[in-house]
Amino acid sequence: MITSDYIVGFTDGEGCFYVQIRTDFRIVLRYFITQRFDNKEILENILRFFGVGYVHLKAQEWGREYRRSRLPTYVFEVTKQEHIQNVIVPFFRKNPLQGVKQFSFEKFAKIADLVKGRQDTRLLSEEELELIWQLKRSMNVLNTSARLVPEIGSPVHLR
Repeated sequence: MITSDYIVGFTDGEGCFYVQIRTDFRIVLRYFITQRFDNKEILENILRFFGVGYVHLKAQEWGREYRRSRLPTYVFEVTKQEHIQNVIVPFFRKNPLQGVKQFSFEKFAKIADLVKGRQDTRLLSEEELELIWQLKRSMNVLNTSARLVPEIGSPVHLR
């Protein structure tokens, strides 16, 4: 049986919170976990736990030789913004991560709050969009100065 603690630990080790600012003016928030093909059942259990998202075979890239040398991997992924807002963010706010990934989650959640109902960048102020870029650039990095979660209008210095 999958528990909240299991999800938190698994996400600390294998999960990712990702923000994509697309050229078609959309901001896409993604939460995903990638595993080898023989751990697909774990991802399906996580899918059942959350009740949102999907499990799919990860596209193998970087040419034919690379694909031959790599085992297939599966991904549990949540991309529907309603599910990010109403399931994923509240879950990790209630059940905080224990490692450095918590800093990336806090930035991800801040972005989720900013874009709620406004995933089109044209609906955001210039100041909000700049803050989103600053938060995004400081996510999923090893730089300890990137742990701070800036507010609108506050300067952020990135290395």
